[in-house]
Amino acid sequence: MKNFYKYTNLLLPQNYLAEEILLGIIFIHPHIFYRITSVIKTEYFYLESHKIIYTYLLIINQKNQLNITEFLYTLADINILYYIGGITKILDLMKQSQIFIIASLNINIYIKEIIKLIQYNYTKRLMIQYGYNIIKLAYIPKLSHHKIYNKASYYLNIAENKIPQNKIKTFQELISQFLLNIKSIDNKYQTNFQYQNNQLLKSGFLELDKLILGLPKGDLIIIAGRPSMGKTSLAINIAYNILQSKQDGIYIFSLEMSNKQILNKFISIASNIPLKYIIINSLNLRQWNNLIKTCYNLINKQIYLDDSPNISIDYIEYTSKLIKKNNNNINLIIIDYLQLIQANISNKINRTQELSYITRKLKLLAQYLHLPIIVLSQLNRNIETRTNKQPILSDLKESGCIEFSIKINLITNINNKIKLNNLIYNSIVTKKIKKIYNIACLYEYNFKTFKSQKIYLSTKYNFLCKIDKRNQILITHNHKYISNHTWKQNYLLLDNSCLNKNILINTSYRYNLIYRYYTQIIKFTNYNKSFDLNTQNYFHFICNNIILHNSIEQDSDIIMMIYEKDNNYYNKKKVLDITLCKNRNGKIGSFKLVFSTETTLFENTNDN
Repeated sequence: MKNFYKYTNLLLPQNYLAEEILLGIIFIHPHIFYRITSVIKTEYFYLESHKIIYTYLLIINQKNQLNITEFLYTLADINILYYIGGITKILDLMKQSQIFIIASLNINIYIKEIIKLIQYNYTKRLMIQYGYNIIKLAYIPKLSHHKIYNKASYYLNIAENKIPQNKIKTFQELISQFLLNIKSIDNKYQTNFQYQNNQLLKSGFLELDKLILGLPKGDLIIIAGRPSMGKTSLAINIAYNILQSKQDGIYIFSLEMSNKQILNKFISIASNIPLKYIIINSLNLRQWNNLIKTCYNLINKQIYLDDSPNISIDYIEYTSKLIKKNNNNINLIIIDYLQLIQANISNKINRTQELSYITRKLKLLAQYLHLPIIVLSQLNRNIETRTNKQPILSDLKESGCIEFSIKINLITNINNKIKLNNLIYNSIVTKKIKKIYNIACLYEYNFKTFKSQKIYLSTKYNFLCKIDKRNQILITHNHKYISNHTWKQNYLLLDNSCLNKNILINTSYRYNLIYRYYTQIIKFTNYNKSFDLNTQNYFHFICNNIILHNSIEQDSDIIMMIYEKDNNYYNKKKVLDITLCKNRNGKIGSFKLVFSTETTLFENTNDN
């Protein structure tokens, strides 16, 4: 390690001469610029002046006016020409390129070699940058090895995506691909549906698969219900059905049940032997033979069980990435259950904030691994105080929405605000939007815009929270806002409570300042339309200058709730209602499944 510090002050790898030659060639031969733009990006240049020159070459090239005169006039008009060295710098670049081009017989081959030199040095600088970041991580005290691994993997993945890819193909590869494409056209309409159907992960339940079209890759799926409703059994049934139809692998994090208990459920479901007989080892000869046959079939399946108690979200992220890297057949992760996962973050935040942090991390993990993650979740106790015990979205912990009349600018192709009207009572519909204008990432300088978002509309009770004449918001009782450094739910808000307000103070650099304001009025307003807005990778968004939180309901893509209308505790089989409360990929609805209390087996009803 002593030698490491000896070399930290060395000059970074670069070849400014190659950069000068390439820029000079572009000025002299602008017709070849289109070949260079696809393989050289602005950040590949080492010197800042070269980055500026290349950036404006790209801008001018988009206007189809790439010539030396237009370039000089453009930079002179915006007072940048002086900073890059003036006309003298441009002439030196052109002279430099001419000296070396004369010695080269083939300019195209020479340019390729110059490009390789620039790419090579950029890659080495990239490795040094992220390598240094990883070394600094290792020196941070009290940082778990799971977090270090996750962050280091993140840096390496960024570097991998930024490294220039070799797009050169041989003639043999091109001809082979050409013939395969022609052959596939004949069979396209015959095989396309069959191929797509084989790629989908089917749950094995007909009505559910009709609604969600299989378990979408990259989705966070929540299965919620009160205790003893069969959440774990339903997840295991889905896993078993997938294993029966495909050769996929499944990883299960069981924070509540042991590996042996999970195994017993799998065997009971597969063999149709009552669970209690397996637990107490009281089997007759027929059941024993059936159990041996079932175990023989299950032993060849790729099932991974982890019953480590009190695990953190960092451990789940680390383990999932590691097992996916070692076994690419892992295509489903099940976590039982959400409220038992630890966050291991700042002590200043409460448990509700931790759960929101965990669900966002799980959503990002599903997208990163490109597979569905099923998470089991408890419902809050609000359902016990109602006459109608059927669960709804607001029963899911940390959920919340915004009243539909609150103005959020949604830029469409005609640059108008979208009117959130014509909502059917007690139903949920979706509207796609192009961009979201005023959503910003907290504590960052630049406002972020997102494409291909969706808005989910429903009918809920709304409360008015007012901090001044211009800034007020209507949100549901359990939506969270930021107060000082803590996220709080709306129903905890009192008069003169502190709210944090976002203010944009510099339009040139778009800085955000956060001020403390105090509430003037809090009151119930109406039972009206409201919408759920998902903000992708960020934990919060800004609405009417008030900073709000992105809840579990918004993090998840699919939410299913288990409910039993008639409590038949003594029946061997009961009919459970499964409500699909949210489906980011399609329509919602409900269906029934038959649940065997003895074997924990879920089956389609005869109506299906």
